[in-house]
Amino acid sequence: MTGDPDGWDDLLVQLSPDVAALVRAADELIRRTDPTVVRVVWPHQRTVGYGVGPKKMSEHYAYLAVYPRHVNLGCNYGAHLDDGGLLEGTGVNMRKMTVRTVQDLEDPRLVPTLRAARQERLTALGRA
Repeated sequence: MTGDPDGWDDLLVQLSPDVAALVRAADELIRRTDPTVVRVVWPHQRTVGYGVGPKKMSEHYAYLAVYPRHVNLGCNYGAHLDDGGLLEGTGVNMRKMTVRTVQDLEDPRLVPTLRAARQERLTALGRA
């Protein structure tokens, strides 16, 4: 561990250069889409949560799950979104897309889906 207070560098140091580039690009996209987003990093789980607050189970609306050759960018309540077929999964709430290249993040459905995911959380929490 590097002593990194939020765990970001501790996560990135574990990754191959290619996967670290995917994580950085996805993070930049999410933070650009929602400049007020709260990011919580769990280096030991190789996950990053994004939300309207720090609480994973109630306030987070998106996440990154990091694997050796790809990253899953998911929406915690993606099953309730009109994502235009972008997200995959069959769970009650969560849906994800697999990111294998930085170009995958250029899908025109992604930014509106992230915005809808954020709005869904704000509405669900009575903050809309």
